[in-house]
Formats: sequence, C-alpha cells, structure tokens
Amino acid sequence: MRKEAAIVRSWNRTAKSAAQKVIKARGQAGSKKELKKSLETANRLGDALNDWVYGETKTLLSAGKIVGVVGGDHSVPYGAYRAVGEAHGPFSLLHFDAHSDTRASYQGLTWSHASIMRNALTTIPHITRITQVGIRDYCEEEHDFLKTLGPRASVFFDHVLAARRFAGKPWDETASEIVATLSEKVWVSFDIDALDPKLCPHTGTPVPGGLDFNEAVRLIALTARSGRTIVGFDLVEVAPGGRSDWDANVGMRLLYKLATWTFLSRGLCALRG
Repeated sequence: MRKEAAIVRSWNRTAKSAAQKVIKARGQAGSKKELKKSLETANRLGDALNDWVYGETKTLLSAGKIVGVVGGDHSVPYGAYRAVGEAHGPFSLLHFDAHSDTRASYQGLTWSHASIMRNALTTIPHITRITQVGIRDYCEEEHDFLKTLGPRASVFFDHVLAARRFAGKPWDETASEIVATLSEKVWVSFDIDALDPKLCPHTGTPVPGGLDFNEAVRLIALTARSGRTIVGFDLVEVAPGGRSDWDANVGMRLLYKLATWTFLSRGLCALRG
C-alpha cells in the first residue's frame, strides 16, 4: 500500500464541505452564487482527484506494477481506468454492485459515486463493454442509459440471480454465463455493497439481497481461470464502523482474493491441487 497523500486529504476536506452545501440544497444550485461556487469547487476537486489517480496509476504501470485501487467511494478509480486503457488497450469492466452507478450526475455532482460507470463508459474509449452483477437498486434514468448501450452492457440483476438459485441452477453455470460476456482483458470493479449487507453492515448504501462472499470470489476465480487477463481492480465503499471489525475483516479478505486471482490471471502464481 502506498502512503496516503496529504494533498488528497486536503482536497477531501474542502470538497466535502462544499458538497454538503449542495447536497443540502438537493443539488439545486440555481442562481445562488454561494451554492454555484460550492458546486464548482466540488466538481473541480473531483477533476483534480481524477488527474491525480491517473498520474499515480500511470507511474506504477510504467514501473511494471499491477494496480489495485482501494476506496473511498466508487468515484475514486476513474483515473485508473484511463491509465489502464492507455497501457493495455481495450478492456471490459466486471462491475460488482448493488447500484448501477450510471446517473448523469447525482445531487448536482458530476463526479459522484453514482455516476462513475456512466462517466467511464462515455468518456474512456478503451472501455469496450460493462458487465454488472448484483444490481438491485437503480432508477429509470439508469435503466434507459443502459438500454442505449445495447450489446456493450450486460446486466445480471440480483433478483434474476436469486431466482436461478431458487430454481436449483448451479452457481458455476450462472457464473460461466457472466464470464462469457467479458472481453479478453478485464478490470474488476468491486463495490462492497454488492454483497449481502450482513457482510458489510456499515457501508454507505446497503441494500437487501446481494451476493454471498464465496459466490463473488468464485466468479472472480472463474474469470481468471477462463484465460482472461485481469488488468487491475478496485475495491470501494468498505466502511468499518461501530465496535466491530467485521466490515474491515470482510473487505480485507476480499482484497486478498482480488489480488491473488489477478496474479494468477497474469501467470504470476499457480494453483495448487
């Protein structure tokens, strides 16, 4: 893990203060100068963070490193997607999430966690397609946007995955169908709230339903075993809280699995047994 950057912490304090004012006004800055200034500040610092993550990722990739981004909210990895596309060429996103994250903006904020996938798909040409898994909380705007993507988007809604389980369909069969939608190179974007909330109770926007830990890991494993290359990953929205280390425990173990299967897909480790 790289050390936390003081400049990012400073941006966070300033952007948080500005964003809270906009959110309180429900994203409607209107003609109010103070609110417009706050909105501009939050969006400008979102741009700055994107550029910073892009630069850091590019430096690491140039040094022959594999990059995993640990959030923070889901807006964080945008800059890494840009850098990975330039380094590796076309790739697809394997997106684990309870939410679609394809709003044009959220609460007035362009670089919102609820807009990351729309921003990525519309502004980063190297991302050829997206496969979403576990989606169970989305709006009409997002539904319509995904429809415009046509074959570029495959969405495996949580209620459909649950129905298949109830009907006795093996998870490996469903997971193999999901893997088949991916291109040769894959970035895994994992929002912890894709999991059942019992595994991440303190995450910011938990939603009933979701994947079991082993189901998620099995899907990542099958992606690596399929011969596809995992070019990088992000793990976001992990929020340890209260008197329990449970969220951190689950997040740490998922991070370990993401790293291990990424290494295997790159030929940097081998399976035993």
